[in-house]
Amino acid sequence: MVTDLQPSRQSSQGFTLVELLIGATISGVITLGVITSFTFLGRNMVRIANNSELQSRAAIASATVQKDVANTDAVVAISSTGMTLTVNTGAGTDTITYAYDTNSDQISRTDSSNTYVLLRKVTAGTFTFTDSNGNTTSTATSVKKIELDATTATGGVDSGTYVTHQLVSPAMIVAGSGI
Repeated sequence: MVTDLQPSRQSSQGFTLVELLIGATISGVITLGVITSFTFLGRNMVRIANNSELQSRAAIASATVQKDVANTDAVVAISSTGMTLTVNTGAGTDTITYAYDTNSDQISRTDSSNTYVLLRKVTAGTFTFTDSNGNTTSTATSVKKIELDATTATGGVDSGTYVTHQLVSPAMIVAGSGI
């Protein structure tokens, strides 16, 4: 009788079901991690871009208001949501109105010929006026300083890209106010 000293081996030419399931699970976890990371990075990039856009718009709006207030001959009318100024343009005077419209969520600037939207997607906006003693006033002729506070927002809550920006302008001294 001839005996083979080598044990008989069945050839394995593939993976077992358990090995396939373990491999698929590990691949799924890694893929989920990569997708989550890319989604997180994408949302953060959108938030950064949105925040940059809001800051730029706020800076432009603040500079525009400051320029007009610095050249103001007279404060004509005031309210918590706007003001009307007579501004020296160098070639004469112009009446300029700033208004926060809660229906359209924007702050606009209107001069004698055009209306410009300074800020869009404004969630809150107030104009504050103070007299020479630093007290809040509602009388246009006693206004010495003007402040604009506005909160703007953009992006979506559901998409995770919602960003707000708070604009608090410096106290702008009205030209010729004696301060």
